[in-house]
Amino acid sequence: MLKNYFKIAWRSLIRQRVFSLINIFGLSMGLACFLTLLAFVKFEKSYDSFHPEDDQVYRVVQNVKDDQQWAWVGGAVAPMLRNEFGEKLDEVVSIIKISTYAKAPEGLYPEDRFREDKFLFADHGFDRLFGFELVAGSWEGVFETPYQLVITERIAKKYFGDQNPVGQVISLTGDFDFEIRGVLKNPPSNSHMDFDFVSSIVSFKATENFPATADFGSFWWPQTYTYLKVNENQVASEISRSIPQINPKYRNEEEAKSYVHYLQPIGEVHTSPDFQGEWTPSMSSKTLWVFLSIGIFVLVLACINYVNLATARAIVRMKEIGIRKVNGAQKGQLVGQFLMESILINGISIFFGLILVILITPLIESAIALTIPVDFIHDSKLQALIIGIWLLSALVSGIFPAFYLSSLKPEMILKQSGIGIRKSGLRKSLVVFQFVISTLLVFSATVAYFQHDFMNNASMGFEKEGLISVKMGNLATQNGETLKQEIQNISGIQNVKFVSDRPGVDTGWNPSVDYPEMQEGNNQAINVQYVDFGFFETMEIPMISGREFEEGSADGGTSYLMREQFPALDNVAMIVNEAALAWLGKSSEEAIGAPLRVYTEENGQLFSNYKGNIVGVVKDYHTRDLRFAIAPTVYLPVKNPAFNGSQHMLIKASSHFNAEMLEDLQATWKTVIPGLPFDYSFIDEAINLQYEQQQKTSSLLGGFAVLTLLISCLGILGLSIFTSESKRKEIGIRKVLGASVFGIIQKLSLEFLIPVGIAMLIALPIGYYLMNEWLSQFANKVQISSWFYLGTASISLVIAWMTVLIQSWKSATANPVESIKSE
Repeated sequence: MLKNYFKIAWRSLIRQRVFSLINIFGLSMGLACFLTLLAFVKFEKSYDSFHPEDDQVYRVVQNVKDDQQWAWVGGAVAPMLRNEFGEKLDEVVSIIKISTYAKAPEGLYPEDRFREDKFLFADHGFDRLFGFELVAGSWEGVFETPYQLVITERIAKKYFGDQNPVGQVISLTGDFDFEIRGVLKNPPSNSHMDFDFVSSIVSFKATENFPATADFGSFWWPQTYTYLKVNENQVASEISRSIPQINPKYRNEEEAKSYVHYLQPIGEVHTSPDFQGEWTPSMSSKTLWVFLSIGIFVLVLACINYVNLATARAIVRMKEIGIRKVNGAQKGQLVGQFLMESILINGISIFFGLILVILITPLIESAIALTIPVDFIHDSKLQALIIGIWLLSALVSGIFPAFYLSSLKPEMILKQSGIGIRKSGLRKSLVVFQFVISTLLVFSATVAYFQHDFMNNASMGFEKEGLISVKMGNLATQNGETLKQEIQNISGIQNVKFVSDRPGVDTGWNPSVDYPEMQEGNNQAINVQYVDFGFFETMEIPMISGREFEEGSADGGTSYLMREQFPALDNVAMIVNEAALAWLGKSSEEAIGAPLRVYTEENGQLFSNYKGNIVGVVKDYHTRDLRFAIAPTVYLPVKNPAFNGSQHMLIKASSHFNAEMLEDLQATWKTVIPGLPFDYSFIDEAINLQYEQQQKTSSLLGGFAVLTLLISCLGILGLSIFTSESKRKEIGIRKVLGASVFGIIQKLSLEFLIPVGIAMLIALPIGYYLMNEWLSQFANKVQISSWFYLGTASISLVIAWMTVLIQSWKSATANPVESIKSE
């Protein structure tokens, strides 16, 4: 029986080549899209699932003043958790992430230093908690003895080539020599922890002259990523709720209310994009659900095409069905026959769909830097899923046509009346649904594209072109003035300035700021940055009132130490931006000369205290990317006795940087600071890099919007072919009676364009609501104007009309004698 079903199904497929090819092509694309997006979502959701007993591993994070979430906590948190919940926790591990310069005296490049931004100091238990695999050496002694180190395979290759690195030495900034005790397999690509070096907190304390046996007592320093593993018989949510209750035992009560710690499952770290200070870029879980929904919708659209074409072909197959029924065929047998056709077409589609996945995933990965791991051979779960998708899509696309065709009565078949009319409403409804989805995606992709384009090209409030930033270490800072003078002598260099933070990229420091007449409760964290004299003029940012910091003046203030170790400044000059004026309650003129204090305080003790007066008000510009509103900011002179050193050197070119200028910069750097890498980046590229996720989102949305529109048009093409064939006699008679080609095309086109127009009316309001919600995450965004609606409607209508026009023109220009005679 099955063999007979298969034979008939294959003959039907060959006989109706055009419809079969349309179905197979549409289903192949739908299945390829679904499998690709499913693989992408599956990978993104798999982050950190490889850790031993990952469902018991959590990260400690903090909610700051109810409107910010920080991924890091202070060094005092881990000792507090051990003291309060020791019996309920298997491990508590703090991690400090630093940037340093490193060289291997016995390695491949003994004289060269490399900047390393992935260096970790971790507590004992790091190896047990995370389970990263060692390929050489061991963890023995790493967490107990200072200056012991484990490195990754890529670092071993970089510094030592094919040599065995175990037992070798790597020297860090400050001339600290670390012995390599082991080599780790490179962390998996689905780990949010991206690192290359692991040493101990004991080593960190040694480099900072901190007592080795003492616990960190500050909730601010050092900034740590703290993880823990909850006992198997404990409820993590109860521990999380208890942490804010015990915080006041360890810090000021008001501070405890403003900085609330809680537990975050490690499996949710990668899909929670709202945390500041993350290790690696996040991917919103909402975005993942959107992509998965797109995959499902594309597959459903392809199945709808099958349903539409199968029901439309009912008239063609009536004679076959009637003869079968007259000869005693049962309804179940006919259902089985038509389901076999669906299974066959879907099986062929799966085959070509898998080929498409293999072909397109490398292109997507290289084009927009996404990881889409697909392993059809070794992944048994994926194989089972593909078989399930095959059978489910065959059932979804074939069940309605099968029951509909098999239920036709012989007498109705012989009369050939009412069949096409009765089901044309259903087909039009399905066309409307298809174009609602495709139009919605086109609209969404258009808004996402223009938002990304807006963020890339909108003014940041300063001139970002022709500007590079160079990372400065302690050694570079010590030679900063010499370096500055030498670089300014290079042809084409306009200016060189030192800053603590890169404009448009880094927010700065977040201490407390107050002034004498400030009302109680108005105290808030305000961004603080250090800038060089003449910085705003170089960046082409105008002063609203007052002046910039002046070279050779007393703007840096006078310094002294509190409790013999903590910095304080008196009479330091300060500049504020326009956004800070509302908080001050002053106009730009009134602000000049007003006193300000910048300080950090913990448990009633000051750890920094800078007092001075405002000397200038600068026009607002974006210190962070355009996703965020401009924050109130206070600027301090980079040259002041309390500041340890600038973090970045900004180099401004007269027009733009060319290869020759970059070579001159590198040569000058090597002359002044030999052995230290010239680690630079273009500011405009650094700013655009922050929009990477938005760029990926808009690119994927655009690609799949085109795909859904194509699949929808395939359905219309198939239906227009069927309609033209079923109306050949009518078209021939109309032409004989004098109907024009244009009139026939218009009549045939309207049958499909009206449902498409209805789809526009449904999709565009939904699109406005959804994209308005999506845009709410951006402080600076495009406005959804009428052009978005007109553009989307025009694209959908024109493509649909062109699709129908092809077949309509063919039918309208056919010889009417042939069509009438053939009837």
